[in-house]
Amino acid sequence: MLKGFVVAFVFLLGLNAANADDINIYFGPKGGFSPVNNSRKLVFSDNISRKATLSNSIKYAFDKLEPGSTAKIAMYSMSDYGCLDAMIKAASDKNVKVLLLLDGVTSWAKESRDKIANVIEKGAIKAKEDGKPFDFTLAAVTDKAMKRNKREATLDDGTVIYGTMHEKFGIFYAPDNPVPHSCFNGSANISVTSDQIYGENRVFFDNQPAVARQLAEEFARLWNEYSEVVFGEWIPEKYIEASPVPGYTGIVFNSEPKNELELTRIDSELISMIGRVKPEGSLDLGMFSLTRTELAEAILLAAARNPNAKFRLLLDHAQLNDEDPKEGKLGPWLEKQAKERNISNIQVRYRFRKNAYGYDSEKKKVGLISYLSLFWHHKNLCVNNNELAVGSYNWSNSGEFLNFENVMFFNALYEHNQKIIDAFKAEFEHLWNSEMSKKMADGPKKGEPQTVTLAEGKALHNKMIKLLSNKNNQKVHSALDREAFKTYDELKKETKLSDKNLKKALNNLVSANVIVKYAKKDVEGYSQAD
Repeated sequence: MLKGFVVAFVFLLGLNAANADDINIYFGPKGGFSPVNNSRKLVFSDNISRKATLSNSIKYAFDKLEPGSTAKIAMYSMSDYGCLDAMIKAASDKNVKVLLLLDGVTSWAKESRDKIANVIEKGAIKAKEDGKPFDFTLAAVTDKAMKRNKREATLDDGTVIYGTMHEKFGIFYAPDNPVPHSCFNGSANISVTSDQIYGENRVFFDNQPAVARQLAEEFARLWNEYSEVVFGEWIPEKYIEASPVPGYTGIVFNSEPKNELELTRIDSELISMIGRVKPEGSLDLGMFSLTRTELAEAILLAAARNPNAKFRLLLDHAQLNDEDPKEGKLGPWLEKQAKERNISNIQVRYRFRKNAYGYDSEKKKVGLISYLSLFWHHKNLCVNNNELAVGSYNWSNSGEFLNFENVMFFNALYEHNQKIIDAFKAEFEHLWNSEMSKKMADGPKKGEPQTVTLAEGKALHNKMIKLLSNKNNQKVHSALDREAFKTYDELKKETKLSDKNLKKALNNLVSANVIVKYAKKDVEGYSQAD
């Protein structure tokens, strides 16, 4: 009884009486694929209405903070310097205390972290010159900490790899209040690519300390046990255990100890959720990486048990290429298994982009260049249209056993949860129904949603490999990379091809709908088609 009273008291302490609690989900790219999602606006304190994008959701959160507030951010990758500027501005202009925790395990993460530290340092110098406060600490999770906690693996070639801090969340506190009032979490990094190019999500919980306290516990654990200071003064975080509160979104973290010997498992929670598919129900999976056999098998078993239920898997482009068995991509495997087991209620589609192919300088051959494929980066599972799992967790062994990840669980029985489920379903349906057009493009349409079946994707994959294995085709295609627009003469000069060879290459690429010829400001030229 006393414990319940304490939880209720802490919960009320964190509420901001001036605002009602609410939950909102934001999407990339550019606010999302679905018109329902990408037509929304956010009104900032300057009374300017801005598009409700992932980037603007972060800026909006800092714009709303009261002077003297505290913000704690844990982010796998950060390269959106507009958002960083918003944090620095809040620190200097509103005396907001900022703790920023980044992953520092990979080499590129270390490089990015150092750039961010330089920007923060400049902000600190400017604030000092202006006589303003500046309380901003940057820390990073290190490979040493991961090794110390046995989050490592040895590959077949002897290479040792370490887990990463793959989470993407933030927590906000009102001035002089130890209980966080609001927070965010999801699949999206604070990056320009997440905001403008990738299919992503970020969920904001406004005035919901019951949710924010769970993330505060995770932040304290990561900060205290795994991080090293990069800029500012590192002070240990106060660690307070916070269990999910009935009626509010619960979050599962695989960094949380289950006992003295084990950490919490995420896959068991997802398998349990898959098992709740009803006989006439549904399962919709939007997933960047599906390589964990136990989870794929759980879907097959659930589909076999419920032949009248509908199972749909929407996977990233890279998941259809299973040529290398070491990569363990399970989309094609799952489809094959379903056929062999006479399971007919599973459908799988893949996001696809023709211009994701090119010459891979590392592998020294033409192939899929993953970062060009406009990632379908969600990690969402929806069951029966009334339960939703969202988070940073890819369905992979790395996600389960190496990286630190989290998953939020929404239930339509809880207030505000159905609208989050509906928003995800709108995004899912829009992409699912966006079959790749066979019509000739009339202009560049980079980022437009396109999906294919496995058979279609395999055929297109092979076609692109063959098309770009031709050196002349490859030269022209490469010259039009990064949304370039070039005239015939510019392409001739850059590729050094003869008129005959250039015209042939252009015809090959245009007829394959890989590039498009069109007029831009009355100048005729070429660009990549998708």
